[in-house]
Amino acid sequence: MFLHHNFNTKLAYWTLAVSSLVGVVTISLMTTQLITNQSATFMHILVSALLAMLVLNTYFTYRLYKLSEKALILCLWLYGVQVVGVETEYLLFSLSFGFQFTFSLSFDSFSLSVNLAALIIWFIVYSALKSVRKQG
Repeated sequence: MFLHHNFNTKLAYWTLAVSSLVGVVTISLMTTQLITNQSATFMHILVSALLAMLVLNTYFTYRLYKLSEKALILCLWLYGVQVVGVETEYLLFSLSFGFQFTFSLSFDSFSLSVNLAALIIWFIVYSALKSVRKQG
């Protein structure tokens, strides 16, 4: 626990809150289109994983509002997972919810994508964590 919010923790809180809101809208719109696909079981698993990440993000946002340093650390992990995605000829794998702004690097048989929105949020949360540790 830290004592009070500063600019960095407020920025992290509002960024995570907006990310949760965008995630709810995105998953709501996406779910109705994906579940009707033929591979419904796989889509249910994917939507469940994204929904779990969204719930975690919302919970960490609440814990950050309540001055939890541990929530900042866990947010680093949550957004660290969302930064990198891989695309091959047969597979596209990226765990991201909410707003995405991706940059792709193509190689011979695969592409590596970087979610710049998740990377920016990761840096905001990291700077908030550093500022909290300076307070204490």
